[in-house]
Amino acid sequence: MAPGPIKDGSGAAHIVDDSFTTLASPGGEDPILRAGNAKFGLAHIKKGGKHNDKPSHPYDAAAKKLWQQAFYNSICKSDGKYYTLYCHPYKAGSQKRTMCVFVDYADFTFHGQNMGQKGIITAYWTNGQKGPNGRDSCLEKND
Repeated sequence: MAPGPIKDGSGAAHIVDDSFTTLASPGGEDPILRAGNAKFGLAHIKKGGKHNDKPSHPYDAAAKKLWQQAFYNSICKSDGKYYTLYCHPYKAGSQKRTMCVFVDYADFTFHGQNMGQKGIITAYWTNGQKGPNGRDSCLEKND
């Protein structure tokens, strides 16, 4: 069964960006970015992920273009039914990097209400491009 319809809400459930598209999602939905908290979404990315590494967690327009490129590349890895990793290898100067974007398409309950997909959990770049589309580089860092 696919997740419920996506709903906007207040606080962590607020949708701050719904401009992303992909042809590869487990439930057929495009990924969204919620305001989130320390564990997911924009708040998690702004704090630098679980390791507080802000430089590797950009969220400006240029970073969001890389996120979109990752969504165009198809799924790098899926854990379970709806938790997915998208990857995009790129160069920053002469340095090889991979943009890693984790999305949870499963239902998200906020204050007892089903808000539909949780959305983007985290997005970060990592050094290297190991594995298909840099997948192994993303999984090594897992932030």
